[in-house]
This record gives sequence, C-alpha cells and structure tokens, in this order.
Amino acid sequence: MTIWLPKLEDAGGPVYRQIAQAISKAVKDCSLKPGDRLPTHRDLAYQLGVTVGTITRSYREAERLGLVAGEVGRGTYVLDNIQSELDMAATAPIPLAFTNNLAQMGRKPAISHNASQGAEDTGPMNFRMNCPLPPQEGHIRQTLMEVASTMSIDDMVSYKSEYGVAHQREALASSAGRLGLDDNPERVLPTAGVQHGMTVSLLATIRPGDLVLCEELTYPNLRSLANLLQFRLRGIAMDDQGIIPDVLENVCRTHSPRAIYLMPTLHNPLCTTMSQQRRIEIAEILRKYDLTLIEDGIYHFLDPDAPPPLSCFVPERSIYLDGVSKSIGGGLRVGYIHAPGEMIGKLASAIRSTCWMVSTINLELVTRMINDGSLAQYEAWHRDEAAQRLAIILGTLKGYNVRFHPTNYHIWLELPDHIDTGELVMNAANSGVLLTAAQQFSVGPVPRGLRLCFGAERSTERLRRGVQIVDRLLKSSDFGNAVVM
Repeated sequence: MTIWLPKLEDAGGPVYRQIAQAISKAVKDCSLKPGDRLPTHRDLAYQLGVTVGTITRSYREAERLGLVAGEVGRGTYVLDNIQSELDMAATAPIPLAFTNNLAQMGRKPAISHNASQGAEDTGPMNFRMNCPLPPQEGHIRQTLMEVASTMSIDDMVSYKSEYGVAHQREALASSAGRLGLDDNPERVLPTAGVQHGMTVSLLATIRPGDLVLCEELTYPNLRSLANLLQFRLRGIAMDDQGIIPDVLENVCRTHSPRAIYLMPTLHNPLCTTMSQQRRIEIAEILRKYDLTLIEDGIYHFLDPDAPPPLSCFVPERSIYLDGVSKSIGGGLRVGYIHAPGEMIGKLASAIRSTCWMVSTINLELVTRMINDGSLAQYEAWHRDEAAQRLAIILGTLKGYNVRFHPTNYHIWLELPDHIDTGELVMNAANSGVLLTAAQQFSVGPVPRGLRLCFGAERSTERLRRGVQIVDRLLKSSDFGNAVVM
C-alpha cells in the first residue's frame, strides 16, 4: 500500500471532491504512479478525520475520472492518467492550438449532417463514444404524434407493472424470436436500456463477494457495477473468436464463479463475432459448471450473418439483453431482458427496485416501430451507414493493424511496443480528436491498442478530418503493419 495522504488545507469545495482532486494532482506530478495502491477507505478516513463514506465517495469520483480502479478484496489502484485527461477534453472547448490550425487552413467548423441541429460543430471530434447516428426523424415524429393522439392520458402517465403492458411485451418477445430465442412474452421484461438490464441481471443472480467472469476486454460499466455491487470480476483470455473454452473451463474448475457476462456478437471493443461451434462449446461448459450467462446483444443487429445468440444454445441458464440505444437512440432508454421463466420473478423485482417501471410512452413508441417494421428498416440503414463510414476510416488508415467488421461502427487499432498509447491518445486529444485507450476495457493485462468509434460524428467531413489527424500522429511515430480482418 502506498504511503500517501492528500493535502486539503488550501482547497475549497466538498471534501470528497478535494480528495479526488488531490489524487488527480498526485497522478500528474507522479507522486502516485500507475499500479500504486491507495490507502484503505478506513485508514484514510482515520488519517483525515472524515467518515468512511466520504472516502468511498472520493474514490468513486476518482474512478469516474479514470484515475483509479477498485477491486473487491484487493483495494484501489492508480491507473494510467490517460482517461482523466480525456474526460476534461470531452467537456472543454476545442483546444486553442487546434482552432488556430483550422483558421490557418482556412476551414470553417463543419455543420452537423442533421439539419435539425442548426448549430456548428466546434468541439473536439468524438471518436470516443460508441453512438451510432440518429436515424431520420420523420417517422419517429409521426409515430410519437400517433401515440399522443391514440393513447389515453391515463395510460401515458399512470404507474404500471414492472412486467410491462401485455402488447408491449409481445412486441419485445417478437424481436427476441427473430433472433432465434423463444418468443413467449412471459420470458421477456422491459428495461430502461441494456445498461439497466445488466444491473438488474446482476442484482438478481449474484451476491457480494461472488466471482463474475467476462472477456479480458469488456464493457467498462461492468467494472463500475463490480465496485457498486461488491462482486469480484475476472477476465477470460480471448482469441479472434472470443473467450477460449479451455481457459474458461480451467477457471470454472478452480474458482467456482457464479455468472459470466459476454458479448459474443460484435464484441466491444474488439469487433469479434463468436462462431456457432465456439458458442456450442462455451454453452456446454456453462451447463457443466452451473454458470449463469448474461449475454449483451446490443450490437447483434449490425451483424445480420452472425450465428444465433449464445443464449439459444443454453436457454435454461441464460439472460439475454438487447435494446434500441444503438438502432434508434440512447435517449429512449428502452431495452428488454429475455430469461428462463423461473428467473423472471427475481428480475422483475430488481426492475421494480431500481426504476419501478419503464416509461410507457417510450415503450409504446418502440412497440409500434417493431410492429410496423420501421425498426428493422433503421437497423438496415445503420449497417449501410456504418459500411460507408468504415470505408473512410480504412481508406485513410492504410497499413495499420486494424480489427473491424464491415457493418460495425467502431474499429480496434493495435499498436506495437514502441508506440506509447498514452502519448498517442493525449496528442490526439490536443489535436482535437478523442480516442479511448485499451485500459478502459481491460480486466487483467492491458493490451496495446485503442478503440476508434465513427458514429458519434454526424459530419463525414469532420470524420474524415479526424481520422487524417490520427493517421498523421501514427505516421509521426513511424510504424505500420498489415491490415487484418
């Protein structure tokens, strides 16, 4: 454990924020280095004369800024300081040097391709957020007007069951059925998006101290949930198809995990899709060791040729999560859980405890878009749009080691040993481009790489300009490898 105490006497504001700011300062001046372990909550609370709750809140704030990461049973450790700088860059005006460069080149800030925005894009080019473009608004607006004119006020605003309304569950179940899952509405519950579905699934299936497995690179919110719900998290080694069966079985045999969270189709961030044979092999291991599967299918629609969900091969112990955040829009907060009948009661209780119910109006909008076929049309539109944007990315980033899928909205860029990932990400941020380094996804060893998303930027002009900046920075580091699928 590092012998370090924050100095708070000259700082203002809430104490928890002062402590988080002191951690940030110590990371920047190298008083705290990557891998250093911070004092325990209780020890630091005693040294500073504050409550343990204050320390917990300060460590959570430091983790939100990407400064530290905590793991139950091991403590809180300092991360590389890349992400904290990116968080500041994401909320700050575009760097002055980048603005001056644009002025010298005679360029004006690009206008969003969505004319309804009516504002100029003047901030950093966001290759960090995995936000697919919003679809054309005409049909959504018309459907909302139909909901308003045909749905009673009581149905719009009254409390409803956490199980949802019958015809809405039927629509969600039909979406699950098109993937190959059982389309029985009794096996489906509405959620406020897939992230909410993750929380609900974990609340219903694990206890504090339990071991949960995942891919060695995983959705970062899972790490946050591990801290919040106090379960242990362990990453499983991967190859180009996802987790490796032999490694999974060895961990199951020696560590007795309770659940596993996986993204078998268009993995975030590696873009991999697990083959059907690999899914069958993984399903047999889950069944053998009585392991509950939580499957995240949010990107499945972007790979129409993917095998059926892994949950189809082990339905009796699988919770499948899906939603419309990537196909319609994250602001709707609509998703669903598909699970065995005996799990539905616990999952419904967790929904009631976390948000009581999902917005009936939002659910009704999505229900009608499922039933009239417009959701499927939007999904196809996204695949076409992602392919066009990928062509811009790959046409610029030639000769680099890139993992991608032809209709996905992000790529994974691998970096050789002599490239400093932190320096590359920081130089990109200083040049007006936000990227996400591998450490944000890592549960275990941190590979040398970064994720580049190309859906958040609505303007293809800004998209092209941003990837040219990345290419210039890569060339200045003088490396190149063959592009791989």
